[in-house]
Amino acid sequence: MHKLKHTINAAWFYMMSFCMDIWGGRSQQLWKLQKQGWKPRRTIILCNWDAEEYGLIGSTEWVEENRELLATRAVAYLNVDSAVSGPGFHASATPQLDDLLKQAAQQVQDPDNSSQTIYEQWAGSTDSSMIGRLGGVGSDHAAFLQHIGAPAADMCFGEAGFPVYHSMYDDYTWTENFGDPMFKRNIAAASVWGLVALRLADEEFLPFNYHSYTFEIQRLAEDLENEISDKGITFSPLFKSIEELAKAASNIDNQKKKLKIKQDPFLNLNNAESWDLVQHEDWRVSRAVRHASLVLNGKLT
Repeated sequence: MHKLKHTINAAWFYMMSFCMDIWGGRSQQLWKLQKQGWKPRRTIILCNWDAEEYGLIGSTEWVEENRELLATRAVAYLNVDSAVSGPGFHASATPQLDDLLKQAAQQVQDPDNSSQTIYEQWAGSTDSSMIGRLGGVGSDHAAFLQHIGAPAADMCFGEAGFPVYHSMYDDYTWTENFGDPMFKRNIAAASVWGLVALRLADEEFLPFNYHSYTFEIQRLAEDLENEISDKGITFSPLFKSIEELAKAASNIDNQKKKLKIKQDPFLNLNNAESWDLVQHEDWRVSRAVRHASLVLNGKLT
């Protein structure tokens, strides 16, 4: 387990679990960035777990041992299990990470078709929801998501349960010759994860979209209500709570917009509030210039 130390937010960090095949190279890129002077805003913890096949023992024991710390400070957990087993990009995540995954996929070239991005291949390959949901105990995200409620994501190229999975042929030779000749898919997978990692590490405001969470809960609640509509059960309290969550998500978005404008009022000059901020900055500069002139005239020391 390795750490890339933060520069500003000591209270927050996030974790990335990885398979040695792709993340050995990607973690080296992060170390190179650090040697060049870059430091993440939030601490990054790179994890490599033991005993996954024996009941997720490594990751679960670590989460249980550090439960209090993780529950209060962990930002997100990125999981990579079977990174590449064939063509086709797939991802699963908690809903607030949906947009972040899509944006990262739009920036990386499809390893099997250079005329399009991973996102374009991904969007064109499914008629259902692009991003699946993480459930069960199939990989090391389970303890982070289900024990401490941390946002989590997992991705891969290829379908689960590929023919040689967990057999004696599931090795480097099979990957080199069949699963990913030239290792282009491994590079693409690492690139998507690297972009997601850097945004989670460096953005001043965490790139979470809680409206996605609201929409997902609303959809599931409506499906359940329709399925048992003849049982006399009311879902009014649940729908009311979902409305409150939607309002809270909108409130967070509005606060982020206001903070961004205050930091740089010239980013958006299309409303009265922005021009008020410009006026405020003008007064600040005027006072500074006046003080400078008083100093030069010997009237202020």
